[in-house]
Amino acid sequence: MRITITGPRSSGKTTISKLLAKELKLDYISSDEIGERALKKQGGLDKAIKSGVIEKFIKNSAYNLIKVVYKKDNFIFDLSGGSISSRKHAKASEEVRKIAKNNSIVIGLIPSKNINESISFLFKKEEKRGHFKNINSIELLEKVRKDFKKYPNVFKKFCNHIIYIKEKSPKKITNEIINKLK
Repeated sequence: MRITITGPRSSGKTTISKLLAKELKLDYISSDEIGERALKKQGGLDKAIKSGVIEKFIKNSAYNLIKVVYKKDNFIFDLSGGSISSRKHAKASEEVRKIAKNNSIVIGLIPSKNINESISFLFKKEEKRGHFKNINSIELLEKVRKDFKKYPNVFKKFCNHIIYIKEKSPKKITNEIINKLK
């Protein structure tokens, strides 16, 4: 069984992926960890993004690393939302979506059917992240809004199942996914 879990940043992908892997006795694989290892010489994923080194990496080899994941069996793949929804690297994102869709069951995590509720939910989570400590609240809210708006349409075509996570515990979300897989 191959399951890909994806969604916007701060939607709980890692928590849910790890819990689901444990429940189903499958391996856990993280796209962020793959990126960290691949970009170790450049200081890791965060530094590569901030320095712009990530641009060349994405154009030259990013989705080849994703292809390697899907040669395996019996895993939960925690796939970063940016890798499937980038406007700047639309071709690479399209290729990643194609690889994931053709080789796994894709589960998308979104806070709510309501866009404004989703944005509010993600903004509150993003405010607590160290990544954004140097961004004021107005800028961060606009960033969350801009980033989120691409997901609903991408998910309609890409995901086998969409799970709405707002006001649900990780355990409840995991059980909902397990029921969808039956």
